[in-house]
Amino acid sequence: MEVAANSVIGKQRISNEDYVGYFKNQQGALIAILADGVGGSNGGEIAASTAVDFIGQAFQNHHISSIIDTKAWLSQTISDVNNKIVEMGIKDESLSKMATTVVVALFFGNQYLLTHLGDSRCYLLRSSQLKQLTVDHSYINFLIQKGEVKDGENIDSNLQNVIVKGLGVSSDADVDISNIQFRPGDQLLLCSDGLTKMVSDETISKILNMRLSGKQKVDRLIDTANDKGGKDNISAILIDDLG
Repeated sequence: MEVAANSVIGKQRISNEDYVGYFKNQQGALIAILADGVGGSNGGEIAASTAVDFIGQAFQNHHISSIIDTKAWLSQTISDVNNKIVEMGIKDESLSKMATTVVVALFFGNQYLLTHLGDSRCYLLRSSQLKQLTVDHSYINFLIQKGEVKDGENIDSNLQNVIVKGLGVSSDADVDISNIQFRPGDQLLLCSDGLTKMVSDETISKILNMRLSGKQKVDRLIDTANDKGGKDNISAILIDDLG
């Protein structure tokens, strides 16, 4: 299994509020985490780095005994880091509006657990076909699902980055956790909206299907988003089964 990750500032932001990381526990199991922070001052950066480091470091000390136990551990860990981010905002007024998306893939054997909050995404490339596995927890997607707006309509730019679920958004950080088989040749892409708002699913699929290393694919995805304007921070983690 090959893992490649990168996070860049993009062309129009003055700081990078995305944060990525991947960690292994003592059993050699892997967890990949990507967060896209929001908030005034440097709050977004702090929220995102806190989320990734907290979950990653907790996983390094977690022993996987069963799927059920690990699902419970992941749910509790996300709740714990949410409480930590909320408490940091209460104690420091400059961080009061900070929050972050998070998308997590936890691998063991030939399967993985997947969960997320916010509009950072996970895609699966299987048999050359790309599928989005996550549903954006964004205000825009909320309006689309209610039928109040249609997908592709022009929407107030102030609403473009509003998330309805995330770490630090509220005291409630309940997550849905999926258990998915990881087949030979599969590729799993975690990415922030700085990538998906600039690069179409069709182009993402085309790049992932290229005969390139994982690092080269991640760099190509990020370069493409920058070439199209780089309006936001751009981050990606690619896990390739190499089957």
